[in-house]
Amino acid sequence: MTHSSEQEPHPKIISCPICGNSFTCEGSLDCWCASRTVPAALLEELSRRYTTCICPACLDRLRAEHTAG
Repeated sequence: MTHSSEQEPHPKIISCPICGNSFTCEGSLDCWCASRTVPAALLEELSRRYTTCICPACLDRLRAEHTAG
C-alpha cells in the first residue's frame, strides 16, 4: 500500500480511512499488505484517494469487487 517516505516508527497503529477500524502497519515488506496482490489499476486508484494505508478487510473487499468487475 502507500507508505510515507518520512521516517516514522514502525509498526504503528493507524485508522483505516474507509471504515475507521484500527490496524497495524509495518511500513515495510514485512507488513501484511506485502502478501496481497493488488491489480495496478486498483493500486493507482487507492493511491489517488488515500494518503495512508487501508485495513486488510477493506483491501480484501476492494480487491474482490475489482476482480468481479
